[in-house]
Amino acid sequence: MTVPGRPVFFAAVFLALVLAGAAAEPVLLWAGLAGDALIVAFCLLEGRWLARYPLQVSREGWNRCQLNREADFVFRIENRGSRSMAVFIRQPWPASFEARENSAEVEARPGESVLVALSAIPRRRGRIAIPATEISLRSRAGLAVRRWSVGGEAALSVYPNLRSLYEYDVLRRHHALRQVGIHRMRMVGAGREFEQMREYLPDDDFRDINWKATARCRRPITNVYQAERSQDLILCLDCGRMMGNPVGSGTALDRAVDASIMLAHVASRQGDRVGLALFRESVQLFLKPKAGALAIHRIIEELVEVTAAGVFPSYAALINALRAKHKRRSMVFLFTDLNDPQLAANMAEVLPLVSRRHVLVAVSLRDALLDRIASGPAADTRDLYRVLAARQLASERDARARELAQRGVQVLEVDANSISMEVINKYLEIKMRQLV
Repeated sequence: MTVPGRPVFFAAVFLALVLAGAAAEPVLLWAGLAGDALIVAFCLLEGRWLARYPLQVSREGWNRCQLNREADFVFRIENRGSRSMAVFIRQPWPASFEARENSAEVEARPGESVLVALSAIPRRRGRIAIPATEISLRSRAGLAVRRWSVGGEAALSVYPNLRSLYEYDVLRRHHALRQVGIHRMRMVGAGREFEQMREYLPDDDFRDINWKATARCRRPITNVYQAERSQDLILCLDCGRMMGNPVGSGTALDRAVDASIMLAHVASRQGDRVGLALFRESVQLFLKPKAGALAIHRIIEELVEVTAAGVFPSYAALINALRAKHKRRSMVFLFTDLNDPQLAANMAEVLPLVSRRHVLVAVSLRDALLDRIASGPAADTRDLYRVLAARQLASERDARARELAQRGVQVLEVDANSISMEVINKYLEIKMRQLV
């Protein structure tokens, strides 16, 4: 679409004033009409020229970004013509994006390819529809402006924040995982496999020192062993109503997704196979455990769009799927919520059936508000009832957790900020104790 530019508007207003003041003079009237006609002609000619001008604007790399991380959305402007052109770009952002700017103006010289970036931070995970980009093109004279759209309703994949995977790999190479709260577990019993030798660290077992290598290097050298590889790990995510509760800037399910991806990455680095199960009132997805980077990428892709629904989860459906589709003894990490007494009671009835075959860990976020109310003083009678109710709910939750532990289910209640490190330490503990 081509529209008149600002100079045309001002010229038309000026001529209209001249015509209004010189209505009694026929010569000035015809001169004003001729000026208006000339302006319209120039505007039409420049608009037609702009419509054919060889300038292209395209999006580059608009396929994925990460949750709560600032991303640069790049536009490429290619001026294949013979004149310098002013290009104005305006990008409407979805409601789930936080952006400081949504427009930019740049001058593209003849034969030049210009890159323009607009920054935004996605605040919601999943497939997000991005509106079309509005482009305005005008020449130096500015008699006409050409407007069109680029991109259309494009779908952008907002992934969970994966920076922690890179940080884990860096710290693992430098043997500095303790800096992020991942503890090194000492292996017990037989079945240890030699991995490498390195310098002795203060928390290493004295019995693992390699005395021959120590004598050659003239400094303490220790043997590093690895746990048995090629074991199976199944990540089970409850996508029911309780997992939609807000936690910080996201939901409980968002924290479970982040912890699941981190745990899958660590298990893959340990040489284990990783599978995934998503369930609500029925099992929505079941991926059998597989090894390698492709399996981890498949799990990440499946977790991009997972959302919590307002239904009660069926633990019986999950157990039936595990029995039917995976019979090998495995580690099963179940991310759910123990704060609902009814769900905890259902869990205590059916989950022990899984613990007979698999090593089952039930991971639940602690309700910070419930704990704060239960431990806080009551200012008046109304607060007293609130405190008593919170203490009763906390007592029921702890009782269900003890019941699950007595029936062979390992319960891990964690804070939202430390869930990833806690599940990784639990996984390493199971590996070191050789429970699978």
